[in-house]
Amino acid sequence: MKEVYSTGMAFPLIHHLFHSWSGWPAGGVFPPKPSDVFFEALAAAWKTDGLELQSSAWTPTQIQLTLKTAPGGAPVFLAARVKGRLQHALQRAGTPCRFSRKIAVRSLGDNRSPEVGTYLRRQAVRAELVDERYRATLQAAGFEDAAMDLAVPVKTGSGRYWFNLHLVAVTAGRFRIGKEDFLDKVRTGVFAWAEETGCRLKAFAPMPDHVHVAVQGDPERSPLELAEALWGSLNCAAGCGLMGENLYAGTFSEYGLGAIKKWT
Repeated sequence: MKEVYSTGMAFPLIHHLFHSWSGWPAGGVFPPKPSDVFFEALAAAWKTDGLELQSSAWTPTQIQLTLKTAPGGAPVFLAARVKGRLQHALQRAGTPCRFSRKIAVRSLGDNRSPEVGTYLRRQAVRAELVDERYRATLQAAGFEDAAMDLAVPVKTGSGRYWFNLHLVAVTAGRFRIGKEDFLDKVRTGVFAWAEETGCRLKAFAPMPDHVHVAVQGDPERSPLELAEALWGSLNCAAGCGLMGENLYAGTFSEYGLGAIKKWT
């Protein structure tokens, strides 16, 4: 189910955001998996951070948690808040343990990376367009970095991050992007946005009245920040309020959500 989040702008952000967090002990092993009561209290605390616990896997040498995330939280914030609250809860439970400084945060979604790539690649092909020349123009304006491997994480001092984001921005009043040379301006705006935000652009697919973008995001930036920045960059490049009130942000990676079960 996709959710709606109120942004700082005059319209909301539709989002579908999930991440997994993996941690390892600094030495030795973790204590046995705590009770449901322990997780219920921890889940309540994480919810105040915009993190909703979906599942947990606990072994002596690894803890893996899946969380539904709010768009205002960056992956680095998630990593720190999950680790900090978990470590504090274990200490209070009388089973303190030290975590390795290195953690892993991976974005998840209903669709996996190859499926998202195929989806963007086929947008112009599947569109119901009468003018085949316009279809060809849309396809020519699109972009895909075939050499870029989204399975390779961004490495920081705190760990590894797989932060893959699919963003969609819709034009105001469903205005057709091909008019008045807006297509070239939109393409310019997407590349400028990627450079300014530190995102690695995997694919860009323009449609008559909306724009799809797939990127490996900067883990220090939130989906909300990146979506708002894309909206602003597209309008700046267009020189007007081309993009309207519909924005979408969704996570994806090499792994889907299909096998994830509720932790309760």
